[in-house]
Amino acid sequence: MSEDQRIRSRQVDVDATDVKAFFEDRARRFDDSHPLVSVLYQDSNPGLAEARDRHEKETLVPLLGLKPTDRVLDIGCGIGRWAERIAPEVAQYHGTDLVSSLVDLARTRFRKYANVSFQTLGAQDHTPEALSCPPPFDLAIVAGVLVYVNDADCFSVLRGLASCCGPSGRVLIREPVGVLDRLTLKGVWSEELRHSYSAIYRTIEEYIALFEKTLLLDGFVLLKQARLLPPGLSNRTETTQHYFLLARDGQ
Repeated sequence: MSEDQRIRSRQVDVDATDVKAFFEDRARRFDDSHPLVSVLYQDSNPGLAEARDRHEKETLVPLLGLKPTDRVLDIGCGIGRWAERIAPEVAQYHGTDLVSSLVDLARTRFRKYANVSFQTLGAQDHTPEALSCPPPFDLAIVAGVLVYVNDADCFSVLRGLASCCGPSGRVLIREPVGVLDRLTLKGVWSEELRHSYSAIYRTIEEYIALFEKTLLLDGFVLLKQARLLPPGLSNRTETTQHYFLLARDGQ
């Protein structure tokens, strides 16, 4: 691994084409016996991916205040990981993803759900006009998406989801963050994933600064933020999973 593939502290961009190619490869290697591995990785330890998914939902769903009338937008839905948990409790779930092959998998997995829909759409392209399921939404979920989005496009993602949320909308953002400083991986080869990998692990402070320039200017309040995974479910030293819960007008 060359030194410039791992960049600390400095703000550098990743190649969006490489990121999309990585997820297209994940879709090609989808395994129905361990579906979560496609989007949560841990190829050599699918049980860890499943345990993380279970812990994430057990921790975060009680914070969402879901109601039977809620309409939910899941940006970067992948194979519909959140649909499985949320769709039975809400009026409408709409998932979007940049990678059409992941969207196709999600449609197949949830084809029997009348209140579930999916759409191929880039995270930074969300506007009320672009969505095939019209806003407003009561809840927007962004889980493991911004880590693959360059800084300039993060502003577009956050402004776009704000425009799609209703007057009492809530936003859940869950992302891997840098523990000590910002870390960018550019095309680092992963033996476990069998593919080159690019990602931007921002610090918690950087995410809060992004919110201050976007969501907080649009009526949202940061209600809660915390580390997600306990030590037993975290196998990284430089990064960890963190979540942020925001609501418009603090509701």
